[in-house]
Amino acid sequence: MAMAKTTEWIVGPLLVLGMTLLVSSAAAADKRNVLMIAVDDLRPHFGQVYDTPLVQTPNMDKLASQGVAFKRTYCQAATCGVSRSSLLTGRRPDTTQVLSNGGCFRRAGNWTSLPAYFKNSGYVTAGGGKIFHPGVCDGLELGEDKYAWTLPYFHAPCPQLGCLPCAEPRSAKTRPYSWFANETATDEQVPDGMIALNAIEQLHNMTKSNGDTPFFLAVGFHRPHLPHFAPKKYFDMYPLEKIDLPANKNTPKGLPEAAWNDCNEFYSYNDSHRESVEDHWKEEAPLTDDHIRLHRRAYYASTTFVDAQLGLVLDELDKMGLRESTVVMLWGDHGWHLGENNEWAKHTNFEHATHVPLIISSPGGKTGEATDALTELVDVYPTLADLAGIEVPKECPADSKQVAVCTEGQSLAELVTNPTLSWKPAAFSQWPKGSGMGYTLRTEQYRFTEWVGYNHSSYSPIWSKVMGTELYDFKADPNETQNHANDPKMASVVDQLRQRLHSGWRNNTSTS
Repeated sequence: MAMAKTTEWIVGPLLVLGMTLLVSSAAAADKRNVLMIAVDDLRPHFGQVYDTPLVQTPNMDKLASQGVAFKRTYCQAATCGVSRSSLLTGRRPDTTQVLSNGGCFRRAGNWTSLPAYFKNSGYVTAGGGKIFHPGVCDGLELGEDKYAWTLPYFHAPCPQLGCLPCAEPRSAKTRPYSWFANETATDEQVPDGMIALNAIEQLHNMTKSNGDTPFFLAVGFHRPHLPHFAPKKYFDMYPLEKIDLPANKNTPKGLPEAAWNDCNEFYSYNDSHRESVEDHWKEEAPLTDDHIRLHRRAYYASTTFVDAQLGLVLDELDKMGLRESTVVMLWGDHGWHLGENNEWAKHTNFEHATHVPLIISSPGGKTGEATDALTELVDVYPTLADLAGIEVPKECPADSKQVAVCTEGQSLAELVTNPTLSWKPAAFSQWPKGSGMGYTLRTEQYRFTEWVGYNHSSYSPIWSKVMGTELYDFKADPNETQNHANDPKMASVVDQLRQRLHSGWRNNTSTS
């Protein structure tokens, strides 16, 4: 009898344990892996996928053929730190209180970031390169969010672009060149090449060491961020005489003073500064065509270089047989001016600064299709949760400081399976200028922007203090050549869009 009781005592818990393991294994099997790829300063003008075949991106084109390309996605602010803080928390800049590259989202609330949410949901998480903006939260070695990563975070040399290897002409104190065609370096010897190789290593580490546990791998490439450095072979793919010029290289007519960006980032490099002086570049006068072509070529070469590194990672994912169980998402953190609107780099509310690429390849989703639905980078957090099979964060309340997980975006999973769905009527972005803030609204036809006062204590607009207004009609003027805000014929449109802008994102979702 004693033996029987002992056996019963042992078998009961073992049976429960076995059932628990089976349930856990089944739950893990229901979750999909996630490979999230961030490309710094990538504008949606490349390859066949974004109707720019001059810029060669065969791997991004291939990824789009295996998923859905989002043609009209917008960032919440056209700078790295602000945009990434928004994307990685699922909240907009006035909520994160991150209005510059030096801000950390945790100052506003002890929130769970996107990779930390996956870690808390039973995933093994790893990251490399630029995901969070570097040097603002927990430090580079910890990947800025010490709560987010299961495995040690990887950074290639000089993650803040202050000094790069392989005899490239740059140091922590000087910026002699905004671009450089490296004649000696191989892909593997420069940071983005190292990041790609590490990503491949991490794929193997996570699948070998963690059994059926799903993984979340974040891969952040630095290029085509300035300086546009890449091995020379990528520059050779772009003869100068074949480089195009901007469709509109002039400042929009009727532009309010608040809207102009003096391009400090571009101007901070010795070569571009010298060229700007030579060309008498300013708000009213663009660079010469020769100089414009030099900088556009360098950006294109950097983009093609990054595309090659992306291809290595995606090819390895296929070789490992993981594609059918993995959600792959590629995004750029904001757009980029290459002379359009007589602007360079980012830091504006124009279309070229706020418009970003987004490609999603998901098991069960459509392939080789595109959507023109208006979407936003703040939608990334709930979308990845939804596609991966974990709980989708609920919409944030008006005051979400004490809410660890919520979102001010919405899942795009339905668009991945049905790209033709009618979606949200507007996308929202913003950019600070002096003591004020420019809030911009993008609808199917228009971009409406108001430059207004800003309460830096409550992180909210002062709508009554207007410093400038812009209206662009993309149906009549796709290149933003003329500000129509003061045209009496457009007064009713201005009034309607102003009301929509002031009503905010909560009243402009796909279900509102």
